[in-house]
This record gives sequence, structure tokens and C-alpha cells, in this order.
Amino acid sequence: MSDPVQIWSALLEPGQDDLRGAAADADPSDVSAVARLRKKHPAELVHAALLLATARRKLARKWPGRELVADPEGAEMASGVLAAAHKARRFAEAGIEGPVLDLCCGIGADAVALVEAGLSVEAIDRDPVRAWMAGVNAGCPTRTADVTEIDLGGHAFHLDPSRRDDKGRRIRYDLLTPGPEFIERACAGRTGAVKLPPGIGRGGEGGEPPEGELEYISERGSMTQAVLWTGGLARSSVSATRLVHSEPAATISGEPEAAYDIPFVDLDSEVEEHMWVHTVDASVERAALLASLCVRTGLSMPHPQTGLLIGDDRSGDPFLTPFRLRAVMPWRRSKVKAWLAGHGVGLVEVKTRGKAADPDVEQKALRGKGDTPFVVFVLRFDQAVKALICERD
Repeated sequence: MSDPVQIWSALLEPGQDDLRGAAADADPSDVSAVARLRKKHPAELVHAALLLATARRKLARKWPGRELVADPEGAEMASGVLAAAHKARRFAEAGIEGPVLDLCCGIGADAVALVEAGLSVEAIDRDPVRAWMAGVNAGCPTRTADVTEIDLGGHAFHLDPSRRDDKGRRIRYDLLTPGPEFIERACAGRTGAVKLPPGIGRGGEGGEPPEGELEYISERGSMTQAVLWTGGLARSSVSATRLVHSEPAATISGEPEAAYDIPFVDLDSEVEEHMWVHTVDASVERAALLASLCVRTGLSMPHPQTGLLIGDDRSGDPFLTPFRLRAVMPWRRSKVKAWLAGHGVGLVEVKTRGKAADPDVEQKALRGKGDTPFVVFVLRFDQAVKALICERD
């Protein structure tokens, strides 16, 4: 049995339940454990079973409770269930007729969500194993083909260019595969979505995506992907979306604003102890929508590079995490430590940017024997470094 698709197909047969279970419990780096499996099962099936077990461990957080068929690299590249379902809802709400082409489908995570949203889907990948996996996972028709060589017709599409090569992950637009030429051809006059690295934006190194809406998506607080929406799926110039399990999606849209459009607060003269500091979801910063968020919440920024918003009231906006501000001072460990010691400090969490401080070192140095936990933001304000001492909400 040398055909990879036949090997994977055989692995999923009911008679291989014991092998799949044993592989899930085995350590792939344990030579003895692997040897024991190979005494009972063909080596090619053992290899596939170990790959499947590793992939499912990687997918446990992305797709909780779902046992998708995948290899480890395919699992790493796959959209998580939150982002996949979010994108599929937009396709469904657009009332698209005819099959959506899931181009460079990989293991079919996005195809799964599209099918579950009630859409007709055809998944296409040049890797026959990945195309087969997509069909198993999504239950949709699949095709093995180079997407750059097929006729897209007038079909709506979802495209997931590869962000990997022999040098690892690539984030520049011109280094995606398939590259800008095909992406621009696919988007021209068509309704679709292109999954992009979250660091891609307008005017960056390596070129920029075609016209459309750039949506930056965070899942559980971490940036995971950007999506270029084209044709009938584009709703604005740019948007930011925060996705968390068991909560409705939060989205803010608009036009990117320059830093001078953002209202600022002077920490040297305007700060009072009753004020609130808020950290901002990374998607909003990446989308350059901080000014829109300030207008929406009535909050101000202490500095354009801190990622913080400050105001007299605690905001309940889903893009913000609130902290009660207690003190602001120049960053000197001895001074901050003395203030904390005088206020019953216990555990301390240090948050910083741009290597203004080493969080691991400072957390140990600042913590005390009291009962009150504190959060200390150590941030650069141009040439100065300041400490914002806060309590969690």
C-alpha cells in the first residue's frame, strides 16, 4: 500500500480503532513505543496514525470536541473554528448561490464551516492527501488541482495561500503561494475572501492586497488572521473583529485614522486615582481603528504606542480590558517597589512593550508578602519610561 490517500483511508477504517487509540496515547519520540506499534501494525499505518494523533493535539484548542482528519502541518495552517464560522456566516448572509470554491483548502477547516453554514462547497488543493482530508472533514466534493490553472468562472471563493516554505512562516504579501498575480486575478470582479497573515496591511513591505475590506481577526485575544473581502462580501474599508467562545462576535469598522486623530490625555497633569486604564484588543490596533474606538467609548490615549485607553469610567466595550489606575511614576524599580510595598502588594504582573523592561525579572523583584495583586504597565513615552500601577477589575 504505497498510495498516501489509500494509507490514510485505511487508517480510518473501523478495524484500525485500536491503532488510532494506541497512537493517541504514544509519544512519537519514544522509539520503543513506536517499535511496539510496528510489531502489531504495518509501518505506514503506524506513521499515519502518529501524524493524526499529533495533528489532533494541535487542533484540540482550535476545534474543541471535533476529531478532524489532519496531518500536523495541515493542523497548524488550518483556521480555528471561531474564525472559520465567522467567515462562513458572512458568506451565508450574502445569499451566495452556487458552490463556493475553497481554494488551497488544506485539511478543509474553512470548508467545514462553510458547509455547516448551509453553503454548497467544492474544496480544491494540489496535495491529493489534503484534498481527500477536506472531503472527509467537510463532506463536500473535492478536486486535486493547482488552483492557478483552473477556471474560476464566476464562483464565489475562499482562498488560503500558503504562508510557509522551507524557511518557515512568511508574512510578506509577495511571498505567499500562490502569489499576488493569482490573488489579484482571482479577486478581479469576483466575490470572495482571501485569508492573509495578520501582519499584512496597506502600504507595507512586499506589496499590498487588492482593493477590498481588510478584516483583522483575533481569537481569544490573539491575532490569528486577516481576511481580504472582495465584491459583494466587502462592507467597509477596514474592520477589526474579536472572537471568543460563548460570546457574540464584536466588530468595529471604518476608515483607518492617523495618530493625530486620536484624543490624548496628559499623564503628567491629568491623571487622577479614580481613573481607569484599558488594554485594547490587538485587532483594533492592527486595523488602525483606535480613534474610532475612542469616539465610541469616550476614552483617550496616553500615547500612540502604548495600546492603552484611559478615562474616568470603566468601559464595558468588548474590545477593552479594564484596570483601576492607582499611580503613575517614572519607571525606577526601587520607587515602584516602595509604592507597592506601602500598599500591601502580593503578586505582581508586569506588562510592557518594546523591551522597556523584562517582565519575568521585574515580576519577581516587585512582588511582596501582602494580599493585594497589582498590574504594572512599564511603557515608553517617547524618551521617558513610565510605570502605570493598576489593580485588576
